[in-house]
Amino acid sequence: MRFRAIKITAAFIISAFFLTQPLWAGEEGLRQEITVLKAKVAELEQLKVQIADLQKQVSEQKCSILAQAGTVNDVKQSLIQAMPAEGLIKYAPGEGVELPCGFKIQADSTFVVQGTPHANNAVDTNKSRCDAAWSADIFIEKAFDDWGLALLHLEPGQSNGLEDSLSLYSNVNRDINNTDANVPITEVWYQHYLFNKQVTITAGKMDPANYLDQNEYAFNECTQFLGRIFRNSPAVEWPDDNTLGASLVIAPELIPYLALNASYFNADNTYKNIFDKPFISTELTFQPAKAFGYDEKMWAGNYRIYMWHNGLDHPKYVGQLEQPGDDAKNTNTGFGLSFDQMITDVFGVFSRFGWQRPDVAIASTNPNSAPIEAMWSAGIQMTGKYWGREDDVLAFAVGQALPSKAYKDSDAALAAGASGAAEGHIEVYYNIKLTKNLKITPDLQFIWNPYGISESYQGLGFDRTMLIYGMRGQLDF
Repeated sequence: MRFRAIKITAAFIISAFFLTQPLWAGEEGLRQEITVLKAKVAELEQLKVQIADLQKQVSEQKCSILAQAGTVNDVKQSLIQAMPAEGLIKYAPGEGVELPCGFKIQADSTFVVQGTPHANNAVDTNKSRCDAAWSADIFIEKAFDDWGLALLHLEPGQSNGLEDSLSLYSNVNRDINNTDANVPITEVWYQHYLFNKQVTITAGKMDPANYLDQNEYAFNECTQFLGRIFRNSPAVEWPDDNTLGASLVIAPELIPYLALNASYFNADNTYKNIFDKPFISTELTFQPAKAFGYDEKMWAGNYRIYMWHNGLDHPKYVGQLEQPGDDAKNTNTGFGLSFDQMITDVFGVFSRFGWQRPDVAIASTNPNSAPIEAMWSAGIQMTGKYWGREDDVLAFAVGQALPSKAYKDSDAALAAGASGAAEGHIEVYYNIKLTKNLKITPDLQFIWNPYGISESYQGLGFDRTMLIYGMRGQLDF
């Protein structure tokens, strides 16, 4: 019996061994598959490195092709042969097209239609006017790694729109750029970065208004307020158009909430004796959100204070019925404030104040300057988040341009029939985003005491109040 039991036990063990053998074999197979997969992952990592090297080589080939190609068609054909169709350019609506070798092209166009029943400078007796104008901006940039940038800005346009029919200290369409549809070079400059971009130097043909009196909510006539008083202070005597100049910005990493900007421009835009008639400005920017550690997506703000000097020859105002004096070699100076503050991700507020020397006449021909002593403005904007239109913007602003007593008593005011009252402005707009590339903006402006005239003088027929209605279309390519 004992021998029989041993036989049965041995048979059982042998059977169990053969029954479980497939399981062990399966586990071993699984291990082999895992080993194979690990090998494939390693191969993929090697492929990634090879792909990165190939992309670098392709980028170098593209730059070489651009440098060697003689014509635009040659460049295009060479790129098509050297590169796959995918990845040749990067494109985002409104952000431009990124080309090989650090080039970028961006373009947009703005169309403005404005009307009024109260034109106070119409060439005919019809005070009811409705005029149109358009402009376009074409930017061509070339980035030099992380140490420099070159820009070419072309800005054609046509018509002065409604502004020719209005007499105002500060007119109603800052977007005007009448070139008779010719394509002038508005800006061409080079920008260099030093010390990890803590110092930025820019030089060339530049727009002085881009380097002074900036504001987050009132600085872009293509998408924000159209009225000139809300784009830049009319109490700054800006140089004659875009001109030769240079700008230095210092933004130290140790104090990231402060930035200092100093600029020099040729005030008369003649490119002759460029240091004889300077426009010099300096501006300090303070950002409290960075200083106090606030969330910049909710509480970003900029608080700017600036001073400027215009070295053109300025005669002093001559009193009514007085003889002009011999002193016409005066300069003009002024200062200003520009604040903008974000209040949550929906609201933003801004304010401006500007002052300039009150006893000298304006010598610049820049339409953004005015014969006033001071100005102020304030406004608020909100996004359409509360009604399901987060990309829309509704904004309101109010401001005044205040003439000096010297101007009120001058023969210039007498010739204009002006009483020297403060010219007031109100503007409201609603920017509607229709598509990624297209926005339209209904715009209303209300002006009282236009050109400082608070009543009708000597039958000139000036109106004390003025309503401007308009529509702007903005197309980003």
